[in-house]
Amino acid sequence: MKQILMFIILIIMPLQCGCYNLLEINDAVVAQNFSVDLLENGQLAFYAQTTEPIPRTETGESAPTRNITVMGTGTTAAQAARNMFLYFPRIFLWIHSNTMFIGENLAGQDLAYVTDFLIRNRNTRLQAYVFVIHEATVKEVLDALDEKQFGSCSAQCIGRQVEMIEKDLGYYVPIRIGELLEDMVTPGIEPVIPQVVIDEASGQEKIKFQGMAVVKNNKVIGSLDEVESQGYHYLRTKRKEGGLLIIENPMEGVDSVTLEVTGFSSKMRPEIQGDQLRMQLSIYCELKFLEEAGTTNIYSPANRDLLEDQARLQIQAQVKDCIQKAQALNSDILGWGLTTWRYEPDVWDRVDPYWDQVFPHIPSSIEVKAVLRKGEMSDSVFQFQ
Repeated sequence: MKQILMFIILIIMPLQCGCYNLLEINDAVVAQNFSVDLLENGQLAFYAQTTEPIPRTETGESAPTRNITVMGTGTTAAQAARNMFLYFPRIFLWIHSNTMFIGENLAGQDLAYVTDFLIRNRNTRLQAYVFVIHEATVKEVLDALDEKQFGSCSAQCIGRQVEMIEKDLGYYVPIRIGELLEDMVTPGIEPVIPQVVIDEASGQEKIKFQGMAVVKNNKVIGSLDEVESQGYHYLRTKRKEGGLLIIENPMEGVDSVTLEVTGFSSKMRPEIQGDQLRMQLSIYCELKFLEEAGTTNIYSPANRDLLEDQARLQIQAQVKDCIQKAQALNSDILGWGLTTWRYEPDVWDRVDPYWDQVFPHIPSSIEVKAVLRKGEMSDSVFQFQ
């Protein structure tokens, strides 16, 4: 029996192969970002950013890392990506790429230039963050990142940065490739994508977040500003926390009060009144007192109702601004169609063919409850002597 087993093993061994996709480390580089833009000549440009390998000196020290960007062009995204090898001798490892930039030219014309590539390509990382480059080209943004001495993080920093912005400030809700594709194929909802610009106000180029691109029918048609993005945060984010509320002049002797949003929940429900479809929105928000600018002690039980009421009005105004912009652009970024389908499927079946005519005119009511919780901060204002 043992001889038979050994005979079978000897026959099978030549048929076994090693790793079918084995790649030597010296033949590969880590891709930190990949981006797509539409050039003036109608060609697609595919970009990949990586870190240039720097050899160590005899002392064991290494020079500062430097980012480099490789570009390929073609009539399709796949051809442009493969044409990068005309200029670059190494294979990109895409698994580490956590950001994707989409040029404004491409986003404003048709996102279908890249959606099929993203769905079919097995190297695409669906967890990568997506950003639209606003008032600049992808090349200009990547060049600005390449020149930064902070370069070892490069475009990967942008993904972490947008997470911090949403948590600390409460706007510019991040979106990943998988979520973008899902929103684009789901009836009754449209995606919104954070925008990145080049800021030269300080005399040098800096990468900055500014607004969120609104998509309709596979292309960007407008954007949300900072305040409207805060309203969108309360309605659509998966992170049910984060943000600041700055209340100006709440009472005499206090210039401003800063409250931190420690947690919230929101609900959207369709309501049918006769033949009229309405949308009811309710938001419950927990707040923490963060700081005040003034000499009057406003953080007291007697002033709790005042602060809660001011916070409620501010949240309500932000959400209202977001709804008005969405309806003005006629893009259902709020997911009202999807919500109607979930709770009133018969109604959705009737209005689905005419949703573009229905959505801009749907009335809504916004109910907000803000609760100021006891925090760890001092109960009294700083006293000058």
